[in-house]
Amino acid sequence: FQHYYITNNLRMKAAVFSRGNVSFQSNYAKPKCSADSILIRVKAAAINPVDYKIGWPMKGPVTGIDFAGIVEEKGDKVGDELKVGDEVYGGSWNGSLAEFTVSKPAGVALKPKNASFVEASGMYVTYMTTLQALRDFGKVSKDDRVLVIGASGGCGTAGIQVAKSMGAKDIVGVCSGKNEEFVKSLGATDVIDYTKQTIKDYCLNESGAINPELQFDVIYDAATNSGGGEDYKNISMELLKPATADKKHGQYVAINGSVDMWLRKFTIGFKANQHLMNLETNPEDLQQLAKLVDDGWTNSEGVQEYLKPVIAEELPFTAEAVEKGFDLLKSRRAKGKIVFKMD
Repeated sequence: FQHYYITNNLRMKAAVFSRGNVSFQSNYAKPKCSADSILIRVKAAAINPVDYKIGWPMKGPVTGIDFAGIVEEKGDKVGDELKVGDEVYGGSWNGSLAEFTVSKPAGVALKPKNASFVEASGMYVTYMTTLQALRDFGKVSKDDRVLVIGASGGCGTAGIQVAKSMGAKDIVGVCSGKNEEFVKSLGATDVIDYTKQTIKDYCLNESGAINPELQFDVIYDAATNSGGGEDYKNISMELLKPATADKKHGQYVAINGSVDMWLRKFTIGFKANQHLMNLETNPEDLQQLAKLVDDGWTNSEGVQEYLKPVIAEELPFTAEAVEKGFDLLKSRRAKGKIVFKMD
């Protein structure tokens, strides 16, 4: 990808990642819109763990990926799908935690009408990752049994809702006991308190063997290798449903992945039922997520439900708040997304 060009006479507030630290700058160069990009006036921006783990050259100097805002300018080579003044959301690897950002059209779509800028800003990384993980790799279908590990975090809260929209019948969330009611409020049918019980113990029958009725069609792992030393991969393999004549083998999908999964990625590849998620940017999935927010889906009981982005904390865009937000993110205790509102 190409990093943005800057003009020296236009400045903005921005959070910049350098040498492992994020600093707030009030006089940073504003990005310039190139012929094939869109300039967005950011109204809100969310942060993800990748924002304090990866910097230049994989990303631009400005941290953040997720944003929601208003199209300020578009390049001559950009199509007519979006116009100046449109309310949009999406992601930019050039950095979104600033008053302005630029993005290629593939990373931008019209903001859901029923979501605020704050809510929409938290959707790109976690909700699009989750949609692709459960649809393309997990292949969740009606009446499936799904386990969401890390159920109270950004991808976990997305996982419960997206699995529900796909027709999953049983959705079990893994979180601490203090978050049980919160996770159930999102649609989890049961919760495993990891402080009291392992996911394998949950699936055992009275004789100590795994109960086939408690095995899963899909295990969505949003916790392994996320910073706390967890590794759910091997135990998850035991809890997947075996293949039958009319049903595929259960699927394990990780968003960070264990060490051995990363080794496989760059060597011999994965087994057929194991997947390490890589986000693929495209406007169609952003549009699909917006539709789930605005139009929702009809559940098995005939009740209309809607995707609702979960916001853990809404903060102003100040130096003090940026420090607070990243401290909360690194604590791994945020329930949902941390968002900065620009004005």
